Amino acid sequence: MANATQTSLSDTVKTQYEKRLLTRAQPRLLHGRWPTKARINKYGAYELRKYSALSAVTSALTEGATPAEQAVPTISTVTMTPVFYGAYIIYTDELEMTAFDPIVSEFTSILGEQAGLSADTIYRTEMITDCTTDYTNGAAAIGTLAHPAYDVSYADVVYQVAELEAQSALPMENDNFIVILHPHSYASLMQDEVFVNMFEKESDPAMRSGYVGRLLRCIFFVTANAYEQADTGSGSTTDVYSMLFLGRESYGSLGIGNLEPSVVDNQGDNGRPLTGQQIRPVEVIMKGLGSGGSVDPLDQRGTLAWKMALDVEVLNSSWIRNLKHTNVFSDD
Repeated sequence: MANATQTSLSDTVKTQYEKRLLTRAQPRLLHGRWPTKARINKYGAYELRKYSALSAVTSALTEGATPAEQAVPTISTVTMTPVFYGAYIIYTDELEMTAFDPIVSEFTSILGEQAGLSADTIYRTEMITDCTTDYTNGAAAIGTLAHPAYDVSYADVVYQVAELEAQSALPMENDNFIVILHPHSYASLMQDEVFVNMFEKESDPAMRSGYVGRLLRCIFFVTANAYEQADTGSGSTTDVYSMLFLGRESYGSLGIGNLEPSVVDNQGDNGRPLTGQQIRPVEVIMKGLGSGGSVDPLDQRGTLAWKMALDVEVLNSSWIRNLKHTNVFSDD
């Protein structure tokens, strides 16, 4: 006689689904937090201008003689022109009626996360492209960086801060410069005895997303979306990381009306914003089933989408520095 088993009665063995969905892993979105921001509602571009400074006067006046006229200060301009970005997902009526999970709600959240990550990456790309680039431990090129000889250290941080000060860079938050680094680079610095002994750690990590502490007039923030270049170091097998040092007005951004992306921290419990902001980072566009009219005669398709307008430009390359380096994870 055959036994009743899971195989013979497989239709009665079901999967139990957890109604609560797992939290998706999201990096801290930091790069768009400190730009000189502008917004337009008309016109196609936006112009920022800066006059050059005059050098010091070190020659004494001659009695009764008029000195030579000063050279006319030069003016430099930066023009920003927003471009549009967006993405969408199509869902069907049958999926909405039969899916166990709240599809529309989840798709909206996923698209919102994508929009935030896209904006942060656009900021990061421009900052990395047009900044002043340097290398750890006196290296001259990215191909010479090797672990552990060129791992980031306290001495490298001192050097970058000194270069910002030498360029008369203006500090940002509370008279501090901003430093953005990868968690892997933070791990290297926290194994540098001099750095650790002087580093003032964050006493309440929930106060601000990504903030880990301060040192040498710098506030340090970590994010998994910090720039990383795989296999570009020594022997083409070593990963190289970027650490950004930012001064005030070093970069700027421009949006159009309500299409300008907003910075929303999402590192609280269950993805809730730590700043208390309950605003959408970009315009979210929802088209319900049948909203396509004659294109969707049987009301079978709906869409969820996001759209934003953004341009990012480096305004002063001397006040934004990219320290390329290795760390304890570079050869993993």
